[in-house]
Amino acid sequence: MKYLKSTNSVLNFFLVLLVITLCSFFFFAPSKYLQENKNNDIAKIELTNFNMYQVNNDFVDMKIEGSKAFQFSDREILYGFLASRYNTQSKNTYEYISGDEVIKKGDMYHFPRGAIYIKSDGGSFWSEGGVYNYRKEIFKGEGDFIFNTTEGYFEGEDIIYNKKTQMIKAKDISSKIILETKEGKQK
Repeated sequence: MKYLKSTNSVLNFFLVLLVITLCSFFFFAPSKYLQENKNNDIAKIELTNFNMYQVNNDFVDMKIEGSKAFQFSDREILYGFLASRYNTQSKNTYEYISGDEVIKKGDMYHFPRGAIYIKSDGGSFWSEGGVYNYRKEIFKGEGDFIFNTTEGYFEGEDIIYNKKTQMIKAKDISSKIILETKEGKQK
């Protein structure tokens, strides 16, 4: 008989524990903080030390290299970015654009930590930040820039470079222009 009394008290303890557990599901609502802060933004693809090629109907249009890349549902983030294009239609020119971090959404490449653009004809610029529209071939800088050519050196803010028209616009430009004379080049 003594054995049954101790078993009942142990059984009673676990029954009470079960009731408390079941009641806690109904009395305590789930934390809204955990529901709101769920991060569903998980990369679908992650690449390291990669080369990608963008191809049109006739040829390779752009080669993209980088140290790391993440593809999400709405954007791609690339680190150690270098894109190169070879244009057979305009005097076989090469052009390169690079940045430490690039966010790509559709045809837009956003450079939040700076961009360097280099052309094979000797022109190049650095911009503090900016957006490159791949289809329109327009770079819109954000912040300070430095532009170098064989003709001179230019500084300013918010550079806009249109590759198709070869037009460059900017704010607050200061420059050093190299003039050629009979004795040679002079500044």
